Amino acid sequence: MSDHKNFEEHVLNELETLRGLVNDLQRFHNERSCVFEEAYRIGQTHTVLNRLLYIAMENISLEDMLQKFIYEVTSLSWLSLQSKGAIFLIETDPGVLKLTAHHGMSCSMVKMCDTVPFDRCICGRAASSGKIQFADCLDDRHEQKYKGMAPHGHYCVPIISREREILGVLTLYLNVGHCRNQYEEGFLISVANTVAGLVEIKKIHQKLEDKAVELENRQRDLDEINTTLRVLLNKRDDDRLELEEEFLINVKELIQPYLENLKRTQLSALQRSYIDAVESNLKNILSPFRRRLSSQNLNLTSTELQVADLIIDGRRTKEIAPFLNVSEKTIAVHRKNIRRKLGLRNTKTSLRAHLLSFQK
Repeated sequence: MSDHKNFEEHVLNELETLRGLVNDLQRFHNERSCVFEEAYRIGQTHTVLNRLLYIAMENISLEDMLQKFIYEVTSLSWLSLQSKGAIFLIETDPGVLKLTAHHGMSCSMVKMCDTVPFDRCICGRAASSGKIQFADCLDDRHEQKYKGMAPHGHYCVPIISREREILGVLTLYLNVGHCRNQYEEGFLISVANTVAGLVEIKKIHQKLEDKAVELENRQRDLDEINTTLRVLLNKRDDDRLELEEEFLINVKELIQPYLENLKRTQLSALQRSYIDAVESNLKNILSPFRRRLSSQNLNLTSTELQVADLIIDGRRTKEIAPFLNVSEKTIAVHRKNIRRKLGLRNTKTSLRAHLLSFQK
């Protein structure tokens, strides 16, 4: 009898040991399943984030990018999401969300949610509070409804810039009764941050493009102004030539005849020299001599120009001095300065010959 009892106890002990091993095995299996599930979620998360970054590098419009974003996010199998969602952005009105991209939403819902004011419905509350809004059913916060709307819940994640400015809201649809999950929220915050970075980059690009257009318009205006100025300058040159011709005609018709009459009268030597000087100066005014001297940037003074005029007429220093009512020594200084400005200092070049070359 005692042997039977001992055998029974032994069997019970073995069964208890086996039960413990089975429990350990089940616990190990559960832990391994959790590890595999976690690894799968992490792998899918990285895959989706990489896809989003790849989309962000495509040369497409912001709306097309966001459309691809919402499609990728709602396609994740490990998230308990309905295959529908939307991205709202703040555009012209700072207190209103504008539906920018969506996937899987009915026409009625798209029309109803085209614009959502802050503090209205769950999306508006997410924008005004700057915090994630969660709902596991159509509760009282769903202020925008329509007849026949299917039951659902929400993750509404605010899209926030680096300067903590609300740019919009990422809205995802959940099955009724879905439990709030911190891991899911962390992933959706990463997605919202990626969207925020994309929106900021696009805004910078848009500002740069607007600035480029503005600069192009300014350049076009400057080109038009330059064209107008060239026309005006050409007109000014034409007017100047016309005035010069008119001046030449007036001198020949109104001044030279009187000078000729004066020369035929009884004049003293000094008076005749004055008449000759007037004729000579008139010739210089009518000739390109002064303009050519000025174009050489020689900076001749008015007195030096007078001396140069008289030298061209063949006057010597002793003849120029009484005409200008100065000493011969002063005329010599003027001649020296003229030679220096003409680059003739310490040369044997004739000053008169060099001056005459400006009239050719």
